[in-house]
Amino acid sequence: NVKLQGLWILSTPTTSLDCIICFSAFNLAERLPRKLYCGHTFCQACLRRLDTVINEQMWIPCPQCRQNTPLPRGGAIGLDLDLAAFLGVKAEAENQRSSPQKTPLETKSSFVKQPITDQPPSAWANVALAEPRFHRSPCCRRCLLCCWWC
Repeated sequence: NVKLQGLWILSTPTTSLDCIICFSAFNLAERLPRKLYCGHTFCQACLRRLDTVINEQMWIPCPQCRQNTPLPRGGAIGLDLDLAAFLGVKAEAENQRSSPQKTPLETKSSFVKQPITDQPPSAWANVALAEPRFHRSPCCRRCLLCCWWC
């Protein structure tokens, strides 16, 4: 559960924060979660590409249930936001701003901010050098390049 400006947002598996068309996470820019009249939610970027003309009117057919939603005058931007998904994305963005993520290398104590020359030899003990993948003697006297691909 997340508290956002006095509101509690329940973390339920029914509220997904990913678009099922492009499999991208919703965001606060071009991938806002927009809701069709049938109740299904997709990102704004995908909905912009789905409009079609039926009987001289613009519609957005739902990719899940095929129910048509009339296209608002402003396009997909004019569709209602899915408020639950939007608040979830907003809370996630605020959490990421308040707690910066460490990269995997930064969490390893033996490698933290040490130049390679200052690292202990044991750090590189299990590293093996790769053998070259070409013949020792050229198979073609005119061209050595063919031996690189053997």
